[in-house]
Amino acid sequence: MRAGARPGVPGVPVALWTLALFLVWSNSFLAIGYLLGGEQAAAQFDWLSLTVARFVPVGLLCLVICLLAWPRESVRLARTRWRRLLLCGAFTVPTYSFALYYGQQHGIPAPIASLETALAPLFLMVLSALFLGERLSKRKIAGFVVALVGLGLIARAKDVGNGGSYAALVALTAVAPLSWAVYSAVTKPIAHEVPPVLWAYLSLVFGGLPLLLLLPFTGGAELFALDPPGWVALLYLVIPCTVFGNAAWGWLVKHLPASSVGFTIFLNPPLTTVSKAILSVALPAVFVFRIVPLEWIGGAVVLLGMGVALWPSYGARHHARDKQTPAPPRSATSRPERMRSDAGAPH
Repeated sequence: MRAGARPGVPGVPVALWTLALFLVWSNSFLAIGYLLGGEQAAAQFDWLSLTVARFVPVGLLCLVICLLAWPRESVRLARTRWRRLLLCGAFTVPTYSFALYYGQQHGIPAPIASLETALAPLFLMVLSALFLGERLSKRKIAGFVVALVGLGLIARAKDVGNGGSYAALVALTAVAPLSWAVYSAVTKPIAHEVPPVLWAYLSLVFGGLPLLLLLPFTGGAELFALDPPGWVALLYLVIPCTVFGNAAWGWLVKHLPASSVGFTIFLNPPLTTVSKAILSVALPAVFVFRIVPLEWIGGAVVLLGMGVALWPSYGARHHARDKQTPAPPRSATSRPERMRSDAGAPH
């Protein structure tokens, strides 16, 4: 069995499942750009109406799934964990979407938006150190700083003569991965108590259904005016990207070790870029591929920083290998030394 797959799950199916999920997720940025008019097609939503039109159906679908698949557990969690669910719902739906959609509507290209959202593990790393007591090594700090330098390069890419407006858009779009990191940090303390798919769906229910109040004012009229390609793009965001995507992610988290899960986020930016390049050639009247050189350089620096921060350390790899190798018999005198070395290891 390959390293990286849990016992009983072949490595090839896990790898194919991961690739399929990120093919779906990476193209979500293109669907968002198309609906917001970031491409050459006319806009069919603005940032607020798209959030409402996407997540009201998502909330309703997830509510039905939760009540059918986990009826008692869903009701129990809604009664006992409603404050945490409201917080998770607020960060995973409106906060995340408002930041991402506003940025894309006002000029952030889909590949750059995809790259920015991939910063979520780095933000989670910092939040976990600040609020959950997890260790933050010098290497992780260095990787985070390098990634921020790359983000700064991206922010400067189109700011000549723009008075800092593009940099402000880049910073605002970065609120999306930050909000996802906050959602993940709030979820972490109870992750061992609740099935991950159920919690993800309930968070979408608590984040999406309150948007019903906005539907008469924004989102509803735009839904009725959608053309067939617009419906395809919106349904793609609702069903494959959100309902299927959250379930698939929960399955991957269960079957991949923690050291491997962080690396899957690296798939998003290159897949989005490749898809955008292909679509710009296949449908030049609709999609346009336009990334300036400094954005390429900044994107490479961001990925470098992510690699430095998330790549398992030499010691962690050897620790994992030692756990798989039978330990030699230990003498009584070696026990205190062993206890001291384990005390500082993450659990």
